[in-house]
Amino acid sequence: MIILGIIVSIVIGVIGSSIGYGMNAAELGPILSIATMGGFIMAYIKKNNIK
Repeated sequence: MIILGIIVSIVIGVIGSSIGYGMNAAELGPILSIATMGGFIMAYIKKNNIK
């Protein structure tokens, strides 16, 4: 799951950056990448009941 999260975050970051440059918002890639990784972390915490 960790490797999947890293790969998906990188891909989402690259796609977000390419879309962001077209919209004149270059910071869109890192924002989407961080949000994606946060989602993976939250899913991991919920799955393992870490408090």
